[in-house]
Amino acid sequence: LSLIGKGAVAFLLLAGGQGTRLGTSDPKGCYDIGLPSHKSLFQLMAERLRRVSELSKEASATPGEKRMCSESATIPWYVMTSPQTDEVTQSFFREHCFFGLDERDIFFFQQGTLPCLSLDGKILLETPCTVTSAPDGNGGIYRALQKSGALDDMRKRGVD
Repeated sequence: LSLIGKGAVAFLLLAGGQGTRLGTSDPKGCYDIGLPSHKSLFQLMAERLRRVSELSKEASATPGEKRMCSESATIPWYVMTSPQTDEVTQSFFREHCFFGLDERDIFFFQQGTLPCLSLDGKILLETPCTVTSAPDGNGGIYRALQKSGALDDMRKRGVD
């Protein structure tokens, strides 16, 4: 909690997957998992981020400060999407007013893609002139963080 209070912590979410196994083509984070509240996974995560921020502020405050109404620590949220989920994910966040979080503290970026190969190692074509590609998976996080500028943003914010 003390590191959160110092602004040294960020939340990184790998949100590139579609919910096809759940019966939807939307990103999994948009999915209503059947709670009585009908909250999406993205909303549940945003609420937890807000709560952890509040707890960090409370833990670092002196007794007199606890009675004052002051701003909670900020936890920047880095959301890695895929080319298939990026637009829908960002629209979902906008439609839900970023779930009460400051839009400037949410950084969306896309994972990379790789050419698709057949089982016998041949390159698959989408059209006669276009190679089929697919997201590069969770292992692409490091290159995507660098390429997108997310690492630079983390450094500017003091995230360790």
